[in-house]
Amino acid sequence: PLLVESPLRAFVDRILVVDCSEETQFRRLMARDSETEQQARAILAAQASREERLAIADDIVHNDESVANTRHQVLALHEIYLSLA
Repeated sequence: PLLVESPLRAFVDRILVVDCSEETQFRRLMARDSETEQQARAILAAQASREERLAIADDIVHNDESVANTRHQVLALHEIYLSLA
C-alpha cells in the first residue's frame, strides 16, 4: 500500500499486487491481529484503497483461494520474471 503514494515507484520496473476481496482482507486482519471491527476498519481506511493498488499493478496475484492456487500463480509469475531478467 505504501508504494501507491511513493516517489520510489519511479525506480521499479514492475509492480506486483497481491490482492483479495475487501471482506477477506478485513477477516484476515481481524483474525491475525485480534483487532476490533472498528480498529480493523480504521487500519484499512488509512491504507491505499484496493482500487488504487490495482491501478498501479503490472501483475496481480489473486489471494482469495487456496494456498495451492496462490502458489501456482506465484510460480507462473516467477517464470515470467526470470524471462524478463
